[in-house]
Amino acid sequence: MKRWLALACLASIAVAEKKAIRPPAGPSSGPYSAGVEAGKFLYVSGHVGPEPGGGFAPGDVKTQTRRCLELVGKVLKEAGLDYKNVVSTTLYLTDIRTLNAADAAYREVFGDKSPARVELESQLLIPEALVEVSAVAVRGEARSIQPEGWAKPAGVFAAGTLFFSSLRPVDPVSGKLAGNTIEEQTTQVMRNQAAVLAAAGLKFEDMAASRIYITDSGYYAGLNAAYAKFVTAPPPARATVVSAPFEPGHLVHFQSIAVEGSGKNRPSGEGITSPIHSYSVKAGDTLYITGMTGRAPDGTFARNDIQAQTRQALKTIEDQLKRHGMTFADAVDAVVWLRDPRHAAEMNAVYREIVKPLPPARATVRLSPNPPDGLIEIMMIAHR
Repeated sequence: MKRWLALACLASIAVAEKKAIRPPAGPSSGPYSAGVEAGKFLYVSGHVGPEPGGGFAPGDVKTQTRRCLELVGKVLKEAGLDYKNVVSTTLYLTDIRTLNAADAAYREVFGDKSPARVELESQLLIPEALVEVSAVAVRGEARSIQPEGWAKPAGVFAAGTLFFSSLRPVDPVSGKLAGNTIEEQTTQVMRNQAAVLAAAGLKFEDMAASRIYITDSGYYAGLNAAYAKFVTAPPPARATVVSAPFEPGHLVHFQSIAVEGSGKNRPSGEGITSPIHSYSVKAGDTLYITGMTGRAPDGTFARNDIQAQTRQALKTIEDQLKRHGMTFADAVDAVVWLRDPRHAAEMNAVYREIVKPLPPARATVRLSPNPPDGLIEIMMIAHR
């Protein structure tokens, strides 16, 4: 009896570490939580901007962005937080040229003190939706990080974690594009990353996770060749997907997270790291897992089978969770990249079956995995 009570107490503590946030009057959701609080951070799912009475403001990016942020705000409020607690946001726009309109609504909410932010062009799962916003908030203090000479902050540091704004292939002082090749542009992005890390008092070995967006899968080899020159320690977890350029001529940009001290005793070797990424990085109580495609252990894909590829991607993620004594019950945040948004229903059927009992916050958008036969890539964060 005593042993049973002890196990029950431990289970209660584990569940208490992860709290789903579900506003009472929010839109219906799929197999994800509107928000998940774990440790000092609240992870907020990607929210699109329907009107209160239903439907979307047609062609009105500003109105839709305002509604996205209102829904994000409801999740924050339910957790006892506010917009001032937001440290990072990701804006998915169906047309990157509408960013100025989205910015107008964004400034209404955040003013001049903006969190770290990444903007991407992506088709969304709902055809009428023009914008989707996901966010991370902290229960505690945060400070902006701005390397000397830079025109604006490049990230936010909170609870030992550095959230980068988008790192683009331009000189941050002059704004000049760093050449026309993927090698030149990746080198500039990595130099920019080093400057932001130094401004926060961190180093490359503190890098925990990066999402890398390239405009063509043919650039992958050149990206890796330049990237490898900066690898001075077991590298971070990483995903590489294909995205439209932020501006004409841009071939690559990064979205990254670093955690103070995460590189200390980080394991390396076969099955743990590759020359370009670690399969997962444990940073304190948080686990950052590399983006996993539907590639089977023998290197093949179940061609044109989204359910088989989703199952395989989740199996590979589960292997990393088990390596660190975790399960999907510990997952707190996820991003799902789909080559074809029409696969969403079939993907969700498999995802719902496997990722339980309490699904993480999630954003799901159309961005193509780098492998040509890949239909899906999933990147997760877990906490225990």
